[in-house]
Amino acid sequence: MKEIRLLKEKGRDQKGEMTPSAATSIQRVWRGFIARRETKKRKQQEMLLIGMEMPVYKESEAIIKADEVKEYRRNLQAERKREFEEALSSIEKILKCQHDARINEQIGDELRRWIWEYYERTGKLPELPPEESGGSRAMFSRQGTRTGTESEISKSSPVSSKDSKKSKESKDKKSSKNEDNKGKDETEDLQAYKCSSSAFLQDVINANEEFEDIWKHKEDCENHNERYYKDMIEREKMVKLETEVRNIVDELMRSELELLQGAFDRDRAHKGKKAKKPQKKVRRGGKKNKKKKEKDLTPDRTTESLFEELVANGIIRPYPIVKIDDYIGEKSFLGEEMKAEGRDPAPCLGDIRQLVKEYCILPLGSEHVKTHAPLIRSVLLSGPPGSGKKMLVHAICSEVGAVLFDLTPANIVGKYPGKTGLIMLIHLVTKVSRLLQPSVIWMDDAEKPFVKKIPKTDKTDPKRLKKDLIKIIKGICPEDRVLFIGTSRSPWDAEQKLLYQCYAKIIQIPRADYGSLSMMWMKRLHKAGALSPGLDVSCLARVSDSYTIGTLLEALAAVLTTKRSLQLRIRALTAQEIAVQLSSRDPIYAEQEAAVEAWWGKTPMERRRLRLLQRLEELQQENDEKQAAKN
Repeated sequence: MKEIRLLKEKGRDQKGEMTPSAATSIQRVWRGFIARRETKKRKQQEMLLIGMEMPVYKESEAIIKADEVKEYRRNLQAERKREFEEALSSIEKILKCQHDARINEQIGDELRRWIWEYYERTGKLPELPPEESGGSRAMFSRQGTRTGTESEISKSSPVSSKDSKKSKESKDKKSSKNEDNKGKDETEDLQAYKCSSSAFLQDVINANEEFEDIWKHKEDCENHNERYYKDMIEREKMVKLETEVRNIVDELMRSELELLQGAFDRDRAHKGKKAKKPQKKVRRGGKKNKKKKEKDLTPDRTTESLFEELVANGIIRPYPIVKIDDYIGEKSFLGEEMKAEGRDPAPCLGDIRQLVKEYCILPLGSEHVKTHAPLIRSVLLSGPPGSGKKMLVHAICSEVGAVLFDLTPANIVGKYPGKTGLIMLIHLVTKVSRLLQPSVIWMDDAEKPFVKKIPKTDKTDPKRLKKDLIKIIKGICPEDRVLFIGTSRSPWDAEQKLLYQCYAKIIQIPRADYGSLSMMWMKRLHKAGALSPGLDVSCLARVSDSYTIGTLLEALAAVLTTKRSLQLRIRALTAQEIAVQLSSRDPIYAEQEAAVEAWWGKTPMERRRLRLLQRLEELQQENDEKQAAKN
């Protein structure tokens, strides 16, 4: 009977009805889901609070605010500079109108009074010093300062100082003669890496003195907006106005003295003998460069037409805007520990980024640095495919706003054919690069012009620029903000002697280390929203140890398709997915690393460094032996 009743109940139409047990089951499942969701949220908030998880990627508000402040400051600086320049011209005009006649009359009366006193005292007319020597200002500065004691001191002090210098030099030479003979070999090895005196030291000293004299005790409480100081401009312009007026008055006095001298000679019956006009001493400059000026093959063409031609032929190329800080890499922090263990520390990608800033970006961005720092005409960036060589070139151009000239053999093939065409190409590149400074002349596959044997499949004629590369590089002067950059993935294939003649600095990009790989994975996964607690970044960095950064980014882009990115909220990214993509890509093999190490060990910079380390080790051993002998 029970079974019959249950069958009848099942057969009834229960639409719109629900048993209490069903409602209880639904409530239990729903409440459990809500509780688990709230617990997960609280756990995530706690992990974010203690820094165990990273928040969802969004551009930092502090960085956005800092960029806005930088842009505001640049605009404000331009506005203040415009106000300052307008104030310079307006204040100068006002001072000329107010004080020009008074200063002219005052200086004229002073000069005439001095000339009369000089004539009364000596019976002769004086000669004013030339303008190059300071004119009447130099004469008045000397007058009244030569007392008897001072003249004796001034006469005796140079002789005594010279004698003392000679005696000191002779003593130093005698005492250091034996030391020089003993340490000659040491200096040859150590000189290459010895830190020379900076060319900017005097500028720093002058700036510090200016700060101490002018700005240190300057009251700027009332100048909150940091506008120009009118009193300082007036003092500076008054000195300039006085100098200009004095030069004019001096010239008038010279003509008056010449007329007076003529009248004086006639009165003394010296007819026919005119007063000799004081000859101006012409300063001869130093030896000019005997460098022949290159013939301009395009004298009648404008810069715009030359630029348009190079753009049309693909020599001047656009480039993506890249910041140098976007080149991900950690600096080496274990150098001293590795040296203590007897190992040679290798640079990291962060060190390479710093070298590019110092050798390339800083000289191109500052004309003062370019003219005073050691001249670097060319740099070679070598590294495996995917190591970021082109990215560094684009970052250099982006940071300084440079024009990029592409002289890659594959880019210039078929362009400007023949010998005359090649001459015109070199002329256009060198001329336009100087006119549109800063400029970067780039050559990819930099080893190909110096390869002994060109493969038959290579139709780019890479040896076309072989003889002219050195000419282009040596034509870069210290005042030219032009840099020649070569990128190469196999520089050992080239003739090394010619390669070293072209490139003054060689930067070898190493394989990414664990710190750089961890930083890259953290930043990229966080930016893509794929960073989850279940994804072991440390393990991922270990697995990808033998790959370049470029290869890893390609693999990550292949994994995170649009469909997969939408599924990240439901199904988190795993290391296995990335490992599958990496398995189909080539790592840096041991043979390639051995070839790089063998080539790098033969470069002039590395050989000098090894000789230095060997010499320092020998000196340390000698010191240890001396200490042991004393004990």
